[in-house]
Amino acid sequence: MTIAPLAEIGSGPLPGTGLDPITLSVMDSGLRTAVAEMKSVVLRTAYSNLWREAGDLSCGLLDAHGDIVAQGVGDIPIHLASMPTSMRGLLARIPAETLEPGDVLLQNDPYQGNNHMPDFIMAKPIFSEDRLIAFAAVRGHYVDIGGPTPGSYNLRATDLYGEGLRMPPVKLYRRGELNEEIVSIISLNVRNSAERLGDMRSQYAGCLAAERRLLDYCERYGTEVVEQAMREVLDVSERRARTAFREMPDGRYEFADTVDGDGFSDEPVEIRVALTIDGDEVEVDFTGTSPQARGGINSPLAVTLSATYFALKAVAEPHTSSNSGSYRPVTIVTPEGTVINPHAPAPVVAGNHETSARIADVVLGALSQAVPGRVCAAGTGSSTVLIIGRDGVVDDSIMYEVHGAGQGANIGVDGSHARRTSIGNTGNTPVEVLEGNHPIRVIGYEIRQDGGGAGRYRGGNGITRIVEFTEESTVTIVADRDRSHPYGLAGGHQGETASFVLTLPDGTEERLGGKTVRSGVPAGAVLRLTCAGAGGYGDPSLRPPAEVQADLDDGYLSPERARASYGVDVVEDESRVEGRYLIATGAER
Repeated sequence: MTIAPLAEIGSGPLPGTGLDPITLSVMDSGLRTAVAEMKSVVLRTAYSNLWREAGDLSCGLLDAHGDIVAQGVGDIPIHLASMPTSMRGLLARIPAETLEPGDVLLQNDPYQGNNHMPDFIMAKPIFSEDRLIAFAAVRGHYVDIGGPTPGSYNLRATDLYGEGLRMPPVKLYRRGELNEEIVSIISLNVRNSAERLGDMRSQYAGCLAAERRLLDYCERYGTEVVEQAMREVLDVSERRARTAFREMPDGRYEFADTVDGDGFSDEPVEIRVALTIDGDEVEVDFTGTSPQARGGINSPLAVTLSATYFALKAVAEPHTSSNSGSYRPVTIVTPEGTVINPHAPAPVVAGNHETSARIADVVLGALSQAVPGRVCAAGTGSSTVLIIGRDGVVDDSIMYEVHGAGQGANIGVDGSHARRTSIGNTGNTPVEVLEGNHPIRVIGYEIRQDGGGAGRYRGGNGITRIVEFTEESTVTIVADRDRSHPYGLAGGHQGETASFVLTLPDGTEERLGGKTVRSGVPAGAVLRLTCAGAGGYGDPSLRPPAEVQADLDDGYLSPERARASYGVDVVEDESRVEGRYLIATGAER
């Protein structure tokens, strides 16, 4: 995505700022370039496939108060807007006045501002002219943090203590010296500690890269100019956000959707929102949302805030850079003791990406009433995580793979297929890498058929992956939308649900739920994982037959679904090069 420049070229300071527009634009671009550099360093030095190949990490530069000023364009939305909350958790335990050059902070506690415990945030204070001016921060998902199952998604945990290692805010480095005791605690509580510590070192390398670049700017332009630029970047973003909200019609807009149970019960868990636009300010009120759950679908406060900010930003002003200034006009009401703001020590491991996706969906659903032409139908709404490991093999490489999904259709455009959408942005790990490092053989990897909801514009299809196990393994599936459907808009049909089928060597089939840990999966068993589709947009009867035909030819749509959803007559014609099914006209009939 192209980010609009912060200021037009001109002379004199921008209204309400102290820097001239050229200097401000140069500094704004420089800050974002520093973040891009730190991301590149982390990716090049990371150990795990999840970081090196899929990029399950995010980088940011924050000011001395912990507000995010610049973030990676291609990073993960749920990681980013939560960084200020995580930084405030760090600074509440380790006050800024106690920090010294060379210190590095670390934590993963969801009840002190973090996402979920696999996501460790590392932050390095940056000093110039003997004062704290900023923090360089990297948040990354550690493939394992202990607990009873490989990959640390203990879906039977009823509290946080069953989800693995919980690290409060600590100084990992003091004045440049590594705290080996903390490293020992981590390494003795996680599987494949060499890989975990390798990723930790890559976080540190990324923080150092950003620090070097920011100090270079201080030397070139002056520390006061850099500090002023960070303040003004936030102020300009606030003004842009307020302008965008003023262009939306005032009113109160309500919406609700559900998460498919908590792993213990199949009872739907409701996320309810009332969104009020009043001039240049927005209130998002989650009153009426279900109480906190027994299982790990609870969303910590940082996650709820991040998902809400993401949805608002995506609709209000998607083409400008996002930072804490963008969030200033927004008030979020999160009742305590609910699934979107639980009391400690409620488990939260799946809430980070499953419940957060539904939070974004309901905010977008409310916005679809305010600005209907600017909001997509619901996407797949799930990360569809597949974790494969071997019990008792502590130095084993654990497979953690997130799957591409369908994007909701919008006015004027079909939903895209097999892509990470909404709150996630991880990439695809090549099949060769998965097979070379894990006890599996991938025998199918394709875009599913008939997943996207019908409409004038068709929803996107998710992925189907079929894997055969070459050794006895433990399988964890963390997904949603295997019972509820992603919604369509403006008369578009809902997307299809996910499914997970394990076929044992004797031919017996087991239908697995979206929140499942299955140990003792034997060699020779085959798992078929199918992601949910996405919702359609507009009346399906208005879709041109040529576009329905194209979906048939590409294999996105079956003849049966074409007949049922679009009312067309489909006949077989094996002479066609494009595909064997043809929408019949009068001549073919």
